[in-house]
Amino acid sequence: MARIRTLPDDVARRIAAGEVVERPASVVKELLENAADAGARTVHVTTAGAGEVLIEVRDDGCGMSREDVALAPRNFSTSKIADSSDLERVATYGFRGEALASISAVSRFELVSSDAGDGRGWRVRVEGRTQRPVEPAAHERGTTVRVRDLFFNTPARKRFLKSPLTERRRILEAILAFALIQPEVELHYVDDGRHVLDLLPAPSWRDRVAAVLGGDAMAKMVPVAHASGAFRLEGFVSLPELTRANRSQQFYFVNGRPVRERTLVSAVQEGLRNVIPPRRFPVAVLALHAPPEMVDVNVHPTKLEVRVRETRRVFALVRQGVKLALSPSAESAMGVSLAGIARGVPSPVPGEAGEATVREAQDEHGVAPDNVIPLREGARRATEDFLRRHPAPRESARARWPRGARAGAPPPARDSQARAVEGLREGMGDEALFWQFASSYVFIQVRGGLVVIDQHAAHERIIYDRTRRQIEGSAPPSQQILFRIHLELSLAELEVFRAHADVFRRLGFDLEPFGGTSILVRGYPQGLRNWDDGKLLLGVFDDILNDRAPGDTVTERLVASYACRSAIRAGQRLSVDEMRALADELFAIENPYSCPHGRPTIHRIALDEIGRWFERR
Repeated sequence: MARIRTLPDDVARRIAAGEVVERPASVVKELLENAADAGARTVHVTTAGAGEVLIEVRDDGCGMSREDVALAPRNFSTSKIADSSDLERVATYGFRGEALASISAVSRFELVSSDAGDGRGWRVRVEGRTQRPVEPAAHERGTTVRVRDLFFNTPARKRFLKSPLTERRRILEAILAFALIQPEVELHYVDDGRHVLDLLPAPSWRDRVAAVLGGDAMAKMVPVAHASGAFRLEGFVSLPELTRANRSQQFYFVNGRPVRERTLVSAVQEGLRNVIPPRRFPVAVLALHAPPEMVDVNVHPTKLEVRVRETRRVFALVRQGVKLALSPSAESAMGVSLAGIARGVPSPVPGEAGEATVREAQDEHGVAPDNVIPLREGARRATEDFLRRHPAPRESARARWPRGARAGAPPPARDSQARAVEGLREGMGDEALFWQFASSYVFIQVRGGLVVIDQHAAHERIIYDRTRRQIEGSAPPSQQILFRIHLELSLAELEVFRAHADVFRRLGFDLEPFGGTSILVRGYPQGLRNWDDGKLLLGVFDDILNDRAPGDTVTERLVASYACRSAIRAGQRLSVDEMRALADELFAIENPYSCPHGRPTIHRIALDEIGRWFERR
C-alpha cells in the first residue's frame, strides 16, 4: 500500500494559508499592498474584534473587471508577472498570486470591485474552499475586500492568536509601516467603530514620518543619505538623546517593501556602537534602494524577509550612512564623552562611579541585574564598611521598629506565607539598624542575621498593590501641574491613550487630547516620583505597546508599568527614615516577597551563614 498521497485541495490551501496568513495583521498587510499596486491614492481600513470578526480594506485604485474578479481569489492568479524571468525584476509588492487565495481559504471572504467610473461593479464570495459565482454589485472605481470570521475553519491557528491588545497593536504596526513608505497615500483606520488614524497625503516624506512618530521625535532625528555603487540609502535616524529600550520604533524598507532584514539592523547598531549606550536602540526609518535584480523577494511567502546581494557592501553602506548622519552633532547633543559611556568606562569621580555603574546596568524596568552586586561579597563588604565608618552609631542613625501589628497590616497569620512575614517582623526586635549599600539595597540588622531589601522591587510591589486597590474605587485626586505640559505622541502611543483613557484617569492622571497626536497633561498622581517632564508616561505607553508589563488584562499591565516606572530606582540614595518607611510599607502588604515581574524583593541572611563565610562555624 502506498504511503505517499496527494493532499486534498482544501488541506493544501489551508497549509498554504498558514504560511501567508499568520495573524490578522498579515491580512491587513497583504490587502494594503494590493491597494498600493492598484495605484490607490485613498485607502480605508476597518477592523472589528482585533481583526478576527472583520477586516475590510477599501481603495480607489484601478479596480478589476468581471473576469479579474472571478480569477483573483484562485491560487497563483496574478497580474504582476507572466513568466519566470519576471521574478528577477519584481517591482511590485505582490507577485506570487497566493495572498487572496490563502486569505479566502481561512475566512468568509468577499471581494467587490469596479474598473469603471459608472458605479457598476462585480462581487465574488468565497467561504473556505467554495467560491460562488460572480454577481453584479454597485461600487465606485476601486476595490473593497471584506474578510470575516478569520480562522473560522482552522481553530488550531485561532488558538495561537495573542490577546486582542497585541493583535490590534500588530495591525496598527502594519498600517504604520505602510503609511511611512507611502506618504502620498491618504489613509484612514477605524477599529470597532472608533477612528484610530486619519492621515492626509503628506507633502514630503519627512512630514509623514513626523505625523507617524510624532513631532517631538522628529525634532530629534537627522536625515540619512548615502550611496555606494548601485545601492542608495535614505531616511532618518535619531540623535543619541532619543533612544528606546527595544527596536519597536525601527522601520526598514528595501525597494519600498517593509522588511525584517538582519543586515540593516546589525549595520545600524554597529554604526552607532560608540554613540549610544549599550542596550539602547535608536529610532530609525531607513529605506534601501537597489536594482530589482539585486534583491530576491521570493524568499518567504510573507515577503517580510528578502535576500540582498553584496551584503558586505550593503552593511558598509548603512553603517557609514548613519555614522555620517550623526557625526557632526552626536557628542555635542549629549554633552559628554559618549565613546567612554558606550565602552562602560566609569566616571573618574569616586563618589559617582558606583551609582553610574548601577544605573548603566539597569534593565528596561530600572532593576539592576543580579551580577552587579554578588550578595555574599556585598553583605560582607557592607558590614565591614559600616562598622569601620560607624564604630558607635549615633541614635539618629537608628530606627525604631515597634512590635505587633501596624495600621494597614493584614489580619493575623492564616497561612505559611503570612506566618513568615510575621516572623520577619518579630525578628526585627524593638530596634533595627538600617543602612543602604550601593544606593540600591537596604540592609536591616535583625536578631539572628540580616535582611536585605531590593529597594526598587520592594517599592514597585508597594505601589502596585496600593494602585490596584485605589482604581477599584473612585478616581484619586490628581496633583495639578502649574504649567501644563503638551506631550507629542506617536500614532501608536495615541491609540493606547484613546483606548484606555479611563484607566489613566483612575490611576490619577489628568489628560486630554489636544489636537493632532498631542495630549495635554493637567496633572498626575499625587506623590508621584520620577515624573521627569512626562517621560514616565511615555515609558508606560512603550511598555504597553511592546508587551513588557505583566498582567492578564490591559488594566493590570498599565498598573504594573506605572508601578515599575514610578518606584524608587536602583542607584537612588535613601535617608534612614525613607528606608524605615519602605520596610514598614512592604511588610504591611499581603505578598511582600516579589515584585509584579516576579523578581524577589527580600533576602534573609542568617547569622550562622555569615559565620561560615568567616570560618567561625
